[in-house]
Amino acid sequence: MLGITGFVEGANGKVIRASSWSRFLEVAGRSSGFSLPEARQALDNGVSELVVSPLPAGAGAAASIAVAGDPSKFPSGSTGDKPGATFLAKVPGPWANGITLKISYRNNIDKTVTSFDVEITHPASGVSEVLRNIGAGSLTATLESSSLVRVDTTKAVGWPLEGTYTLVGGKDASPDDYATALGRLRNEPDVDLVLAAVQDFSDLTKVTKIHGDVISHCNLMSGESKGRIGFGQVGPVTTMTESAQLATNLVSDRFVLVAPHGTVGAVAGLVGSLPSHHSPTFKRVAGLDEKNLSVDDQKALLRGNLVPVATERGRGTIVVRGLTTDGDQINVRRVADRAVRTLKMVGDLFIGLLNNADGRSALKQKLVEALVQMQKDGAIVPSTDGKDPAFKVEVYSSQQDFAQGIVRVNMAVRPVRAIDYIYATITVQV
Repeated sequence: MLGITGFVEGANGKVIRASSWSRFLEVAGRSSGFSLPEARQALDNGVSELVVSPLPAGAGAAASIAVAGDPSKFPSGSTGDKPGATFLAKVPGPWANGITLKISYRNNIDKTVTSFDVEITHPASGVSEVLRNIGAGSLTATLESSSLVRVDTTKAVGWPLEGTYTLVGGKDASPDDYATALGRLRNEPDVDLVLAAVQDFSDLTKVTKIHGDVISHCNLMSGESKGRIGFGQVGPVTTMTESAQLATNLVSDRFVLVAPHGTVGAVAGLVGSLPSHHSPTFKRVAGLDEKNLSVDDQKALLRGNLVPVATERGRGTIVVRGLTTDGDQINVRRVADRAVRTLKMVGDLFIGLLNNADGRSALKQKLVEALVQMQKDGAIVPSTDGKDPAFKVEVYSSQQDFAQGIVRVNMAVRPVRAIDYIYATITVQV
């Protein structure tokens, strides 16, 4: 389950769920596909369900453009200035900056305007919409069918002046807004991956604060036996030095920083599609353009404990290595979280039934049963020399613990580790 925070259409402060792209567009609105591209990437790469926590209403700012009216295009005898229209992006955020509107009059005979066309283009995605034969008084209703733009009905609406216009002024939400949206995910116990869909990377201090809140959220939930891993990405123009510095400020065994920009949704979706003990290393991701990271750039990112996504000949676009920002493997943390969730799930079944030795023995047997299954699945393994087992379990209660109603469980597990490197020695004999 991937919990994701970002701008969606008609944010009402309620968490929404979607297990397919069509369902996401249905519950979140078509324009959310542009403001939250990570959602499509995650679903395309196999995440089982999205749990979307919208940013608060009023967060950020919507891109807009005020277009004046043109009195010279109206029938003779009209008097006074005619109002134009103010166009707004349907969802706030910088994603809409650069959307163009081309307004063209139709049937302009004897300077009598009977209708006009509006062509709306989103350069970042290449999507274009054309709305034709818009008549007097129908602009607001017609633009309701647009996935990108609406009319500001709080201002006068008339015939907009012919020409081409660009939406500007879209702003991202504040770190506090992202923290508010993250807070709602605390009430979603089945979430195990978290992503804050940041749009504005111009201020790395702000980006670090948002990602830091993701880490804090994951740590908090791990203390409640609901371990989660957070995901973030570098900016579109972030240098290798800045990327490494960003990772240095976000060192955690519960956070994954992905590069280059625009790939984090796909990586989170891939991780979500894999069994907990499977590493995303060298696994293919779908729905991305070619990512031409040089070998030197890949090495620089790996030294900084970032996750590089690159296109390799014969393999497609792959995750070069799956690791958290503290340098450990993602699958190791996920296996540990699975063990904790298993202990919590089994333990809850025995609350109130542990006041004798038989009850405590039954708890231990159930835990051993669950861990044996994890070992059969390959999630936990013995030591390579075979001397230490894949897991150890101890269930006990001292006299003092018993008096306080406490039973203690000590459990040790050895998560399987992915083989990321092969060192070969070749001897050439003559």
